[in-house]
Amino acid sequence: MNKKQFSEHIGNIDEKLVWQAEQIPNYRKERHHKKIRAFTGIAAAIALMACSFSAGAFAFAREVVVEVPAKQEMAVLEDINLTMYLPNSWEGKYSVVKHEQNYIVYNKQAKKASGAKDPFDSGVLFYIVKYKGSMTPERFEKNGLDFTGYRYLFSTKDSTYILHYPGDVQWDPSNPEQEAAYQQMAAEIEDIRFVVENVLKD
Repeated sequence: MNKKQFSEHIGNIDEKLVWQAEQIPNYRKERHHKKIRAFTGIAAAIALMACSFSAGAFAFAREVVVEVPAKQEMAVLEDINLTMYLPNSWEGKYSVVKHEQNYIVYNKQAKKASGAKDPFDSGVLFYIVKYKGSMTPERFEKNGLDFTGYRYLFSTKDSTYILHYPGDVQWDPSNPEQEAAYQQMAAEIEDIRFVVENVLKD
């Protein structure tokens, strides 16, 4: 029954009263909606709790494995407060000799087999040279000191340390086994980590 039919059925009734009657809220329907909303909220909270509990149980159920790194092969150059972390495969295959203010790192096999007296003659993998004056990599290159392949290491307030690679063959060319051992170590030089302590003590 619409407003007009209602008005005709009852008689002459003020339209304002009819309008007000239509605006009266349906409390039963509202109560029903509130119950549904409350139930939905409780269900969502229970679902969320169940998910978080199961995620926590899964996280704690997994076995936690902490990898303890094996002892790292390293050489400490105390005079210049430098530690070299070498590939573990180098163990027992290299030697470090101080020559004047420089350090030379050898392949033991090639050095021993050659019997050379000159420290730079055979088996040299690389050498660390101490230059006077604090230089940036750009200044070092500008000074023309890059006469061989090199790697800039660090500088102190009055010195610069550079890793130089040898410029000639450092193994016996007639010995393929010696060449393979040397080349393997030479290829791993780039993996060496250099850690400097107290660089300003110089």
